[in-house]
Amino acid sequence: MLVKKMPKLIVNLDNEKITNDFGIIISELIKEGDIILLDGEMGSGKTFLARSIISNLLEEKFKGIEIPSPTFTLIQEYKCKNFILGHADLYRIKNNNELDALGIEDILEQGCLLVEWPEKIKKLYENNTLEIKFKDISGRKSIELKNIKGWETRLKILKSKKNG
Repeated sequence: MLVKKMPKLIVNLDNEKITNDFGIIISELIKEGDIILLDGEMGSGKTFLARSIISNLLEEKFKGIEIPSPTFTLIQEYKCKNFILGHADLYRIKNNNELDALGIEDILEQGCLLVEWPEKIKKLYENNTLEIKFKDISGRKSIELKNIKGWETRLKILKSKKNG
């Protein structure tokens, strides 16, 4: 059986500036219809990276707004430069009915989605998807970026910018 190798990239996030800068680089590659899965333990940096991505994509008139964690609202929507961006936290979602009520399909029709606690959504959509796993490797925060679908070329761009 032939197993297709999914390209991946590991990035060390030694401090908030590096994390923020890398979030900006990711944001410049996001396209309408994309899903970014943010997977990691509580407190691993998922929301911090999401805030960096969102703040870079916001229209100028919305720059500087507070970007709250969607822990209690479950999903926040932002009007960005070229599309709507949804930021979802699925930690408290218990079933697909609750997931359907969030309007994810509507968001994906006009924008993209960042998803914290993505295990509840991973297999539901056929969109271009990037998985970002937050890890602690030898006491250093790192992320592993993996192309699930449609991000192979963009991962190469991220790798070249990371090394450049």
